[in-house]
Amino acid sequence: MKRTKVFSITTILFLGITIWYLFIKTYDYQITFRAKGAPGSIYHQILSWESWGNDSKSLNINTLNASLFETVRQQVKLKDTTLNLYWSLQSVNDSVTEIKVGITSKEHSIINRLGVLSGETKFIRSVKKELTGFGKGVNNFSHNFRIKIEGESEIPEVEYLYLSSKTKRFMKAGAMLRANADLYPKIIENKIEQNGYPFVKIREWDIRTDDIWFDFGFPIEYKDSLPTSSKIKYNKRPSRKALKAIFYGNYRNSDQAWFALLEYAKRRSILVEKKPLEIFYNNPMQDDNASSWKAEIFLPIKDK
Repeated sequence: MKRTKVFSITTILFLGITIWYLFIKTYDYQITFRAKGAPGSIYHQILSWESWGNDSKSLNINTLNASLFETVRQQVKLKDTTLNLYWSLQSVNDSVTEIKVGITSKEHSIINRLGVLSGETKFIRSVKKELTGFGKGVNNFSHNFRIKIEGESEIPEVEYLYLSSKTKRFMKAGAMLRANADLYPKIIENKIEQNGYPFVKIREWDIRTDDIWFDFGFPIEYKDSLPTSSKIKYNKRPSRKALKAIFYGNYRNSDQAWFALLEYAKRRSILVEKKPLEIFYNNPMQDDNASSWKAEIFLPIKDK
């Protein structure tokens, strides 16, 4: 009698676990790994990931929805199936993010789950290959620059001439070059004395669309005859408290310090404005060693 009862309970538990694993469990397979970079940086790299498989031109990854810097849901169209990817990002520290990816296949879910139980399968190998490749790409990208967060500081007061531009965040460097080509000759032509290093001041940053509106400017010694126009304008920037980071590397990647500072502020409950300021200490036209380029990055602290 007791043996029968134990057998019945064991059978029910086995059937329950089997039903849960094959039909209720959220994912067919889940992989977890860590990558160097703040969640915001990795979030945008996920959104820009477009190709799954050997054909880089296939553009078979489609983002369905996302929660800013936290989760992303994507769909991958393959020949024999459609994969659903569920990304979750969790900060480990200021420079490392833990990435969890759950994977399901509507057409082959049960087969995939049975295959996972038996060990390595074509499905598992394919998933590991693609996501491991993505992780390596993130880490390789992070090797192109260095970010050192210094904590609370102050944005220096300055008077300056500037031009305004609108672009995508990842196209900032090109927009800066165009602004410099218009502004710098006017400063030289009018014999205006510079009083500091060129900078970019973000006026607005739509984090969801990644659009930025910014001023590219040169600090100057004020004089009565400034070459202002409908494009070139004069302004004063007051000193204010901010979080500060030092960036070393190609200036096209300096915005990666924005994400590092945002994460630093979040982990310490510091309220900031998403309006970074970048001050550039090297002239890319005269120095081709991008690894030595230095920029100070500031993120304004909100007034209490």
